[in-house]
This record gives sequence, C-alpha cells and structure tokens, in this order.
Amino acid sequence: MQPTEPGWYWDPKGMPGLFRWWDGEDWTDHVSVIRNVGPPTTPPTLVPSPDGRFHAGGLSCAALPEPWTWCPDYPHLDDAIGQQVVVGHTPRGHYIGCVFIGGLPDEYLGADLEAMGTAFSSAMLETFYPAEKPHDQPDPETGELQGHRTWRLVVALDVKDDHLGFAREDALFVLVDLGDRPGVLYASLPEVPDVSMPAPDALIDDLAVD
Repeated sequence: MQPTEPGWYWDPKGMPGLFRWWDGEDWTDHVSVIRNVGPPTTPPTLVPSPDGRFHAGGLSCAALPEPWTWCPDYPHLDDAIGQQVVVGHTPRGHYIGCVFIGGLPDEYLGADLEAMGTAFSSAMLETFYPAEKPHDQPDPETGELQGHRTWRLVVALDVKDDHLGFAREDALFVLVDLGDRPGVLYASLPEVPDVSMPAPDALIDDLAVD
C-alpha cells in the first residue's frame, strides 16, 4: 500500500475538533485546532524566572511543584506558557491536568470582555472535553485584578471513564482586560487524590499582571 504522507489529520483518538500530526510512520503527541499550519516543532523547554514564576501574555503565575512540568501550548494562546501533570491514561491518550497563561487567540477578540470569555470557554469545553459533562450550569463572575477588569468561570465536570481513577474535575477560565488583547488563565484540574492539584481559587489568587 502507498504510505500516508506526513501531515495534520483528524485525530484518530477521537478528540473532536482536533488534528494530530502523522510523521509518516506513527501518530505523534502534537495536536492542533488548526490544520493549515506547518509541521510541528519542539520548542526549547522553558524554566521559571528567578522569582519562581512563569510570565506570558501580560500575566504571571507560580511554577507548580513536581510532578508538574513545563509543556508546549496546545490551546494556541498568544505568547503562552503551560504546565501539566499526567493523571491517567485512556485509549485517547494521556489524561492531564494543566495550567496555561497567555493572550486570548485572535479568533475570540472583540469589544466585550464577557462575550470574549463566553466564546473562548465554550470552544475550549467543546474541543477538549468530549467525554466530560458539566455537573451544573455555573454563572461567570466579574471582578478586578490590580486595577484590571476580570471575567472568570469555573465549570465542575463529571468524568465518566472506566480507565481513570477519578470522577470530577474543574475547568477554569479567567480573562483579564489588558487593553487590545486580554490575558488568559486556563486550567484543567482533575480531582486526583495522589497528585498535588491546585484549587481554582488558589490559582486565581496567585495570578498577577506583569
């Protein structure tokens, strides 16, 4: 048979809305929500600043302790930095907890912070949580961070997967009005008893504007 050329193809692991890179021989760990981009590159591993924090998209957050590690930005935020920890394995691949900061992607930019937050969080929930369902219908909250308006939403999700040893997780979305492009904090926080997992309120309280 003729081998399949390297490229971005619909994710065979069943993640809706995602493309996975085929290197000509195997499926890789590189995923994208955009198909017409070039081959994936492996960026250099980033380390926290001397203050023990990561800085990106006009925001900063604390570096989380081991077993958390730095990871590439897969939500495609602008100028982003991510941290992740593997908490389980399913036929779809690794299941991770993650924390990302960066700027809001271009496709969600608009004049209204609340509308931008709603559009971004809805798209993220649809793309990255195909087997998880909201436990309820939470209302977003508005506030202020160092003089900047904020929009935040915490969605409690029921996880129904026999391959995993937990049944709940929180998806956290925070937008901070920084002018032309809001800063974003996005986190996926499974309730795993044997992994050091920050609470949504702790991440929000730690978040700072650069």
